[in-house]
Amino acid sequence: MSEMKRVLRVRDGLSITVGIIIGAGILRTPGLIADYLGNGWLILAVWLLGGIVAGLSTLVLAEMAAALPEAGGKYVYAREAFGPVAGFVAGWSELLVSRAFSGAIKAVAIAEYLIILTGSGSVRLLAAGVVVGYVILHMGGLKVGTTFQNVTTAIKVVVLAAIAAAGIAAGDGSGLVAAPTVARASLLGFALAYQSVAFAYYGWEDAAKMAEEVRDPGRSLPRILIGGAAAVAVLYLVVNTAYLAALTPAEMAGSELVARDAVLGVFGGTAATFVVIASLLILISSCNVNFLGMPRVAFALARAGLAPKVFRHVSARGTPVAGLLLVGVVILVLASTGALEFLIQFMMLVAISVDLMVLSAFFRLRRLRPELERPMKLPGGGWTAGVTILLYLTILGIIVGTQPWLALGGVAILGGLAVAGTVTARHSRA
Repeated sequence: MSEMKRVLRVRDGLSITVGIIIGAGILRTPGLIADYLGNGWLILAVWLLGGIVAGLSTLVLAEMAAALPEAGGKYVYAREAFGPVAGFVAGWSELLVSRAFSGAIKAVAIAEYLIILTGSGSVRLLAAGVVVGYVILHMGGLKVGTTFQNVTTAIKVVVLAAIAAAGIAAGDGSGLVAAPTVARASLLGFALAYQSVAFAYYGWEDAAKMAEEVRDPGRSLPRILIGGAAAVAVLYLVVNTAYLAALTPAEMAGSELVARDAVLGVFGGTAATFVVIASLLILISSCNVNFLGMPRVAFALARAGLAPKVFRHVSARGTPVAGLLLVGVVILVLASTGALEFLIQFMMLVAISVDLMVLSAFFRLRRLRPELERPMKLPGGGWTAGVTILLYLTILGIIVGTQPWLALGGVAILGGLAVAGTVTARHSRA
């Protein structure tokens, strides 16, 4: 079997979108961001900027997703606009860097929080067990995976809302009136903070990978993409306001779980334990979507001749088996490193670079493929897309300028993928 089944409804897609976005980022990065910026208002400003960029990106992507509802997401738009080599780079960078790195970060965080809860254990062994568990779960098929996702996503939204309400109600706003803990925000501090925020928002486009499995994709995909991004942006701002209502940036700085610290200071140890349990549920839900979306990118690459044919096989239950196994192995290897900050920074440098190329496909597709039916058209057209791309260029320039060694690593990875894509494309045409 090499065709996907159209079984996903709008609510399934929204669940997947919210599920992949809300996870390790909002739990793990607030302490890092507070350390980088040291000022409550700057912290809220960078979270707002991240939401604006994610929202604009979603609008640009939604037109392309509705016009080209194929499995694979961003890979499809890069391929159609710039050719198979660009598609190869977009698809494989997402598999080997963006999604694999984020899946590894989440698996390690789950292991860390299990140890916090139980008081013992090995991060590496627990993380390995988490990855194996997800592979087994998704061998059960798409229906099993999406049902699990709908339940856990509902839990995470309720929990985050409760934490936000408690922090705002019981806090005194200390984080918003405290003196800055750094003399002045540097470009490097902004770059590092934005990379962490962008990681927390990453996944805003994930439902597009499952376009062939969405019912009535022309109408449903824009609703899923835009609705998911908007809901998460509002929730993130509320949650960070709650953190700053209960803690100062200095108290947040370096914390592995700011939500626990905020609740501990207001409601005590029992409530803090509840937050650890809730955080585990949030991470379990978020990591689940990595195993839903990533195998479908491998499927799309294989169908276009840019990956081995084995990745085209879909089980009777709707699972791209070879892709799922590849995902499991790559995430397992990365999870063993435990280098959280480096993984976030490197992942987002590569992801922002690739996303810039993918979003640029908007202009090329409008010029090369005017005949495509576009059930959803971008409000503001080229102006909105131009502003979005300008934001990406500015942010990427700051990241590269402040972290040149990281940039060299990104160039090496993307350059290697471009070479591999060129060889693969030539071989597939031979």
